[in-house]
Amino acid sequence: MIRRAILSIIANSIGLYLVDYFLGNLCFVSEAAASCPVKPEVNLPVFVIAGIVLGLLNTFVKPFLKLVSLPITFLTAGLFMFIVNGIVFGLLVWLINVLNFETLQVLVFGENIWLTYLYAAIILGLFNIATHWLVRK
Repeated sequence: MIRRAILSIIANSIGLYLVDYFLGNLCFVSEAAASCPVKPEVNLPVFVIAGIVLGLLNTFVKPFLKLVSLPITFLTAGLFMFIVNGIVFGLLVWLINVLNFETLQVLVFGENIWLTYLYAAIILGLFNIATHWLVRK
């Protein structure tokens, strides 16, 4: 059980780094900054803390959202799960910024923030599918 939790934190941290790398209008920074850096710097504690918070949200909040959205998910043949994942990612950003960690802040720029959350959810979802497939092999 502990091994599974550690693997989940590692996978979430790497997935969040990929989101930070591929999305230009979203970044995880270790200090309050006016803008995102051109290339994200690998700051391990930032991604580990965000990975732990994402793991907690996936454990406690996501099952409730799945249950509530079950009829819509059924009608859309599972595609609504991307929206649920986007909501969980939006909660991650909100929670990290509200809890006011000393060295962690998530900055999102642009006009359509929810579209950024959806793109982040798609990247995280594809990475998690690949990770689960590799772990099972």
